[in-house]
Amino acid sequence: MYKEAVQLDLALKSSKFKSPLTKLAHEIPASKASISRWRQGLRKMDNDTLKRTAKFVDDWFYHYSAAREDYGIISFLQSKRIRTDLFAASVSQEKEESDRKQIQQVAFESAAVPKEQRTQQDWHNIDAYSKEFPEEIGSEITELLSFCKYVGIDPKDVIDTFNQKLGG
Repeated sequence: MYKEAVQLDLALKSSKFKSPLTKLAHEIPASKASISRWRQGLRKMDNDTLKRTAKFVDDWFYHYSAAREDYGIISFLQSKRIRTDLFAASVSQEKEESDRKQIQQVAFESAAVPKEQRTQQDWHNIDAYSKEFPEEIGSEITELLSFCKYVGIDPKDVIDTFNQKLGG
């Protein structure tokens, strides 16, 4: 199943519209059958369609997903080896955080070496962290959106307040 299918299905289920499927079909435009296939993960949306659905769907997870290559589904939710309860999520998050800190430490040590003296391993360490760090940022954003949704806060207000304080 495509990851954006999970996000679209959740967004449409929690939609404020009475008939979200019909309204989305009209807005895109697309057939209700096509939307149903996207929702079930039977067909993948192209990037333009994903962006058009994100404009329609009033759901921060979906908007965020439309902007990300992997659509923001936290990996442990897709794992068959890990239960999908809060404890399993916490254990998984702790392990991932520990792994990221180790990658960061090694990369920082390699970055401190003058460029002309860096080994192939140093460059590998730096590259590994440069790939890991954006994933960490995405995870933090997903956590913020989850928290806001859980406590009933509009994440747009939180983000706007943050941007106003920092001039962003």
